[in-house]
Amino acid sequence: MRATRRAELTGAFARVLSRQGYAGATIAAVAAEAGVAPGLVHHHFADKADLLASLVGELIDRFRERTRALEAGTDPLEAYVTAAVGLGDTADGVAARCWVGVFAEAVRDPGLFALIRRLLDTEIEAIRRRGGAEFSAHDGGAVLAFIVGALVFGAFAPRKTAGFAAPALRRFVAAVRSERATARGRPRPG
Repeated sequence: MRATRRAELTGAFARVLSRQGYAGATIAAVAAEAGVAPGLVHHHFADKADLLASLVGELIDRFRERTRALEAGTDPLEAYVTAAVGLGDTADGVAARCWVGVFAEAVRDPGLFALIRRLLDTEIEAIRRRGGAEFSAHDGGAVLAFIVGALVFGAFAPRKTAGFAAPALRRFVAAVRSERATARGRPRPG
């Protein structure tokens, strides 16, 4: 029951954050969104920073679940790219706006900044591994920069992002792989 209630409150925090930003995502606003008393929010979370940490964990977990669901029978990097910027049944506009809020707050909060920095480093390495021998850490960083940029753009103009983000990132990944294969003397993929 405790985990269920925490998840409900984290979801309410996400919805408020996506509409009102971090400053507007007060405990009272989260409680109102969840239809509970503010004291119940405080019972489950020490403070707003604790809610934000829970949200970051939830966003990461949901992204990992989308990626795993797409991995069966496809290229691991393609699954990652599709989970990150491909729109479809699993697209979540609230999550995109939440990531923008998290990044903005990380600039002001040293603890959150360190957490996000570690997350970015982890994701660069995950992309590099998924890309295979062709992918360097710089290539992984470029892919992640595109993903973060697409999240920011998508938070403000989701329909515009839908038309270019996933296809453009796929072309970029293919170009990097082709360039790396050529540099190693292997034939270019078709």
